Amino acid sequence: MLAVPLSERTMKTISRKWTVLCTWSLVIALAALACKDSVSSPSNGGTTSLAAQGSGPAAFTQDVCGVIPATLVITENTRLSCDVQCVNATGPCIQFGDDNITLFLNGFTMSGPASPPVACAPNPSPLFPFDGISTAGFDRVRIRGPGMVQTFRRHGIFLARTDDAIVEHVTVHHNCFSGIFLSFSNDNYLSENVSVRNSSASNASPCGGNCVTNSNGNRIRRNHFHGNGSVVVGPPSGTPNDFGIGLVGTSSENIVEDNSIGGNINGILLFPLTTGNVIRRNLIAGNPPVQVAATAGTPVGADIRDTSAPGANTFTENHCITYEGASTPRPCPNFPSARGHN
Repeated sequence: MLAVPLSERTMKTISRKWTVLCTWSLVIALAALACKDSVSSPSNGGTTSLAAQGSGPAAFTQDVCGVIPATLVITENTRLSCDVQCVNATGPCIQFGDDNITLFLNGFTMSGPASPPVACAPNPSPLFPFDGISTAGFDRVRIRGPGMVQTFRRHGIFLARTDDAIVEHVTVHHNCFSGIFLSFSNDNYLSENVSVRNSSASNASPCGGNCVTNSNGNRIRRNHFHGNGSVVVGPPSGTPNDFGIGLVGTSSENIVEDNSIGGNINGILLFPLTTGNVIRRNLIAGNPPVQVAATAGTPVGADIRDTSAPGANTFTENHCITYEGASTPRPCPNFPSARGHN
């Protein structure tokens, strides 16, 4: 799904020069079309008239509620004031338009136009990004719950070329591809999120609860990943490649710790070129569910499916049972006293 046609610095410049609706991989080709699908947030600190508005705390200058008919680009701190229904089928629902701003879900739900696996985006997506929330290349942004992001045509939350962001206390549920997807995004902090029943329509693309693709130095801590993935085979090894957490491409120096990962096609999947990642103190068990394993046959999945080079990544004190890979000593089965969420 991903390509890197330009350098990191060049793409960062483009993402600010062109309209923020266009993602890094589609900026030049889609700018003209994407501009027609955007609703810019007001620059005078007012509220967006999408539905009934409520007064918010001083830190939030925009409230959002009700039906969102086209991509809403936010350039100031924004919160939901009721449940949101996104009917736009040709772009993200809410998209960041500046650095250093916060989207607060405020206990409400964002719902997209899909009913996975029905009405999902084509794979690979040839035109628009069909995500619930897109960071669109902006840095130091915050996506805070409690709240839920569900039934979007691609990913629930898409961190695209974004650094130093925080995503916390969000439930991503029943999205077509990944619940949370990081692409060329570094030094972000994902904490205490719940990712469940995502990726029923990803086909051969590696997707699941949290996909980390060509992204480095991120910390994924104290999250729950359950029931994610389909049994369609794909790279890197021609077996089912969906997961609770996936380290894909050249992702390196990420820390995956204290998470609960169960009932996914694979618990954690590591691609061949991943290096320097630390996977520690996670509870990784029951991947895949017993009935899926019995129906689909072996080798449908494992608690840890590791296609990286022996010793390239570090596994410490995980509670796990099944392992496929070349690392020695094998990290599973392992039953330490520390079992995640300490």
